[in-house]
Parts: sequence; structure tokens; C-alpha cells
Amino acid sequence: MQVSQIRLQNYRNIPLVDLSLHGLTHFFVGENAQGKTNLLESVGLLSALRSFRTHDLSTLLMQGAPEAKLGFNLVDEEMGDTEVWMTLKRKGKEVEVDGEKITRFRDFIGRFPVVVLSSQDIQLLRGSPGVRRQWLNLALSSANSSHYDDLKDFHKLLQERNSLLKRNASSSELDVFEKMLATKSARVRASRHVEVEKLNELLQEVYQVVSPNEEDPELVYKPDSETSSEEEFQENLLRNRERDRMLKSTQQGPHRDDLLIRLQSRKARDYASEGQQRSLIISLKIAQLRYLHRSSGVLPVLLADDVLGELDHQRKTNFWNAVGSDVQVIATGTEVPEKENRNEWQVFEVENGNFSLKEPK
Repeated sequence: MQVSQIRLQNYRNIPLVDLSLHGLTHFFVGENAQGKTNLLESVGLLSALRSFRTHDLSTLLMQGAPEAKLGFNLVDEEMGDTEVWMTLKRKGKEVEVDGEKITRFRDFIGRFPVVVLSSQDIQLLRGSPGVRRQWLNLALSSANSSHYDDLKDFHKLLQERNSLLKRNASSSELDVFEKMLATKSARVRASRHVEVEKLNELLQEVYQVVSPNEEDPELVYKPDSETSSEEEFQENLLRNRERDRMLKSTQQGPHRDDLLIRLQSRKARDYASEGQQRSLIISLKIAQLRYLHRSSGVLPVLLADDVLGELDHQRKTNFWNAVGSDVQVIATGTEVPEKENRNEWQVFEVENGNFSLKEPK
């Protein structure tokens, strides 16, 4: 997939912009807080209507504006030339694809895959299990609508059980929800086991390009218990019911699982060097890109927010070799970095929410 045109109105500090993108590599250059990342963030919404910077979409509207408009022209392997429009409001959002309104989120998520690489990604190593679960949930849901459905049902049933626990509902009421919750828990955990192994294989492939001659990394799915079958989940829920009543929430299940990222069989957060951690994150995101491509048949767009300038010459060469020659890369930074094995950047200068195409020398 490629983005060929970006149109924004009243998006953060960008009053109005209409950009045509040519080729596969585009760089937005300027000082900090000028609007580079805002532009990148808008493209990132194509993947799952989620910002990689905030959970509150209302903050994406320009101050005082009732709504923001985002338009994208895409060239898609599956759908050909496609036009996507988003309208973000203080409360709610609307999406149209080729003039047809999208009414169900499951019909949009993963349809136009985008992978974001930013400095915040280090939290996948250093942050809480919740950060890693969120990343894993989004990656798997974008690749497989069945996983998205199971995960959505699981969280709905989990919320229902927690509500029953809080109001001290009868055992018969809990029995009904626990049976359904056990079914969805088993499906979510089984899917995670299979898909994390696929991601792990891709991570090892990519890491050997990004950081050759290093020890192999490892992506390990760590459930909060050995429970796996529907029957085991149901027994576990029943066994823990009184404790959960006291705590007024479900203490065990897929919502407590973690994802370990290791290097040399040890937690990368604790033992990997700064450079190794950076290489791991870059490799993980490129592995995610390859995973989505294999799953959907659509090659994602890679967004790189202020990270390429931090790479030395060798790592930069390895980065481009790992990404491949067919991926569209849209990047930002305060200086335009040199590239290896790719055509020249199409450069846009950014100042105070305004964008101008810099003509090549």
C-alpha cells in the first residue's frame, strides 16, 4: 500500500494542507513542535483509528474547531485506488471509504495497515505489561478479524463478570457468564500462543539484518497461568470466585498476560545495552510490518518519527536492508538523513503547521 495524497483541515496545529506524495520515501523536516509528528500521526490513524500519542481523539482537533477533516488517497494491493475520509469531532468520529460510510470498526481495522516507529516504542521494553498487551492486541486484531471478535467479546464478558462481582450477584448468574468467558479466554490465549510464535520467527529474521552477529532475540508469550482449555478456565474462575468477590474484579485471565522481549535468554529491559534495545525495537516493528503483510496481503506503510537521525551509518544501512525496497517510508526529523540503497527523499519543510515541498538540488 502507498499513500499518494494527504489532506488535513483543523488537525492539531495544521489549519489546512494538501500534499501529493511521489515515490516511496518522504521526509518532513523542521524544528520541534512545528507539526511534523502531527502529520505522521494523522497517517497512523489509517491503521486502527488510534493515535500513537494519545487515547483521546478529541485532542486532535485544532483548538476552537468543532471538527477536523482528514483525507487520504491510497494505492492498495487489494482495492486499487482508494479514498479514505475521516471526520473527527469532540464526541465521536465518522469514516468513509470510497464514499461508503463505515459503521463497524471491525470492517476498518487492519484494512489499511500502517506501522509506526517512534521513540515512545522503548516502552515496549521498559513499560508495564499493559503496554505490551495493547501492542499485541492491536497487531493480532489488525491481522485477523476473528481474533478481534474474540478479544472484543472477551473484554465485554470480563466487564460483565466484574459488574456481577461488585454487586455480589448470585452463583447462578455468575455461572452463565463464566462459561462464556471461559470459552473466549481459551480462544484468545490459544490465538496468542500461535501468533506470537510467528512474530518471534520474524523478529529473529529481521534482527539478524539490523544487528548481525548478535545473539538471537526472543519474543515470549507469558500467560499469567498455565490455564489453556475452556474447562480449565471455567474451573479457575469458580475456584477464584470468592477471592474475586472480595477484590471486586477478575484477578486472572488473558487480561493479565505479558509479552517478554529477551536477548541472550535474559530480559532485554534489564540486560541489553542502549544500542541493543534500540535495535530490538526497530526489529520488532519491522517484524510487525512483515507479519501484517503476510496476514493481509497488503504491504504496510512505515512511519518513522524522529528516529532515523539517531542511527549510525552501519545501522542505517541495515535498517534499509531490513525494510526492503518496496515499503513506503514516511519519516520526520530536524535534519534530513542520508539514505542507503534507496532513491532520494521527497522532502517537505515544516514550520508552524505549514508545509512546503523542498525542491531537490
